[in-house]
Amino acid sequence: MAQGEDDIRHGVRVTAPGEVREEDLASLETWLKDEPELTERVRVRRTARRAEPGVPMAPQLDILLEWLGGAATGEVLRLATESIREWRTSRRALGDPDPPDFRAGPDDERD
Repeated sequence: MAQGEDDIRHGVRVTAPGEVREEDLASLETWLKDEPELTERVRVRRTARRAEPGVPMAPQLDILLEWLGGAATGEVLRLATESIREWRTSRRALGDPDPPDFRAGPDDERD
């Protein structure tokens, strides 16, 4: 039996340049898991960060939004980007003058 289109796993990786504090990663992860439009479409989990020049060799993690078939990558990317923007605005309102600059992008690698 051939693999159908619905069996293809898609992903959007959420990452920030440089070193990210655990508190910031956990906060954004919780925020994304609470977004109704995302939770209806994707699974939110942590994944190892890709090697990045100039960043200390400490364990760093990204957030991965993944799903099977169905939802279009562009739509998930748009929803994730909007959610990250709202999270940053919320963090500033709570007194964090410079929350990490998380970005969402298509993920080409799977764990």
